[in-house]
Amino acid sequence: MAEKMSVSGPVTVRSDSKERVAYDLMNLIAGYEHSPNMHDRNYWLTLYRQCQKAADGHSLKSVITQD
Repeated sequence: MAEKMSVSGPVTVRSDSKERVAYDLMNLIAGYEHSPNMHDRNYWLTLYRQCQKAADGHSLKSVITQD
């Protein structure tokens, strides 16, 4: 069953969240990749997850190792 949610007052979107940093990093990396539109969903989800780990402060070895 879904929870009922309501919002009262202003809503703010944080531009410095780890998720936003990961998204921006993913876009930056994709800009350096060859033919970024040719990649499949798995590529993009893996890249985003790696960027999330990097934004969270994980080591490079940890970032590139699949969970």
